[in-house]
Amino acid sequence: MEGIQVHRIDAGKNNYQLAFWDVIMSMTFVHPKFKAAMRTILKNEQINLVHVHDLPLVGTALALKKEFSLKVIADMHENYPEALRTWFTWKTNPFVRLKNYLFMNPDRWTKWEKKACEDSDTLIAVVDEMKARLVKEYDFNPDKVVVVSNTEEKSFLEQPLDATVYQDLKGKFLLVYSGGIGPHRGVDVAIKGMSHVSNPENIHLVIVGFGSNAVMQNLQQLVAERKLSNVHFLGYQPFSKFFSYMSLADVNVIPHQSNGHTDHTIPHKLFQGMMTGKPILVSSSAPLKRVVESCNSGLVFTAGDEKDFAQKVNQLYADKAQCATLGANGRKATLEGNYNWEHEQEALLNIYNKY
Repeated sequence: MEGIQVHRIDAGKNNYQLAFWDVIMSMTFVHPKFKAAMRTILKNEQINLVHVHDLPLVGTALALKKEFSLKVIADMHENYPEALRTWFTWKTNPFVRLKNYLFMNPDRWTKWEKKACEDSDTLIAVVDEMKARLVKEYDFNPDKVVVVSNTEEKSFLEQPLDATVYQDLKGKFLLVYSGGIGPHRGVDVAIKGMSHVSNPENIHLVIVGFGSNAVMQNLQQLVAERKLSNVHFLGYQPFSKFFSYMSLADVNVIPHQSNGHTDHTIPHKLFQGMMTGKPILVSSSAPLKRVVESCNSGLVFTAGDEKDFAQKVNQLYADKAQCATLGANGRKATLEGNYNWEHEQEALLNIYNKY
C-alpha cells in the first residue's frame, strides 16, 4: 500500500522457536528480537507513536517508551488471558500442555494486561463489551479506551465472484463457516447440530478454513462418530475466494462458544457476511448477539446448544422470505449504516491526530 513500509522481523521459523519466544514473553513481557529491531527502526525513522496490536507485544513497546519518549497505543483486540484458557483446550501433545501450564499462564497474562492498561497512553477495544470489562477490572478513566471495531471496507464487494466454489453442492441449502478454527469457534457445536436438522439430504454445512492438527482431527472424528454425510471440510482457501464462499452461501454461520474470550471480541467475518446480503446465524456470544439483533440481520442460537442451532437452521430453511429480509438488513447496516471501515477508521484517525 502506498506510503507504508513493512519491516519483517524473524522471530522463528518453526513451532519450537516460536514456543521458546512465547515462554520468554510470558515471563518478562518483552520479546528481545522485536525489541532490538524496534529500537533500530524507531531511531532510524524518528518515530514517536507506536500502535501495538494485541497484548503479547505491548510490553516490548512499553520497554522502549521512556528511551524514545513514545506514545503507545495498545490495541486489545482480544481478551488474551481468557483466550489462552480456550486455545489450549484441545491440545493433546503432553509437552505442549506442560509448557502452557508452566509458562503460558492466564493469571500471569492478567498481570501483564493490567500493566498494559496502566502504562499505555491509549487503549483500543473492538467492542463495547471489552471496554466495559477493562474499565471495571482495572478501574481507570473510560476515556482512555476507544472502541474501534474490525469492520470491513465496502470494497470487499468488488472482488470477483467464483461461481464454481460449491460446484459439487449445487441445489443444496448451504450453511457456511469460514475462517480460522479453534476450540472457541464453536464449529463442533455446528457439526453436532447437523444431526438434528429437518432435511439432512438438502441442508449441508461447509467448513472453509483450517486449524491445528489437533483441532481438525477432533472435528473430523466428530463427523465420523455422528456418521454425518452433510458436513464438508474445504480446508485452507486463499482470502481472495472468501467473498465467493460467503456470497454464494445461503446462511453464513458464526457459532462461537460464549466465554471470557469470545464475549469481549468480534470476528471480522460477521461484517463481511452481512455485507454480502446473506442472513447470519450466530451464537449468543454477547457482541455477536448485540450486533445481529440490533441490525435484525440474522438469528441467534444459544451458544453451545446443538439442538437450538438446528432449530434456527430449520427456521431459516423453511422461510426463504425471512432469509431475504435478514440478508437485506445486514447489507443495509454495513453499506448505509456505521458497520463499515469507512466509518470506523475515523475513530482510529482521531486517536493518531490527538498525538
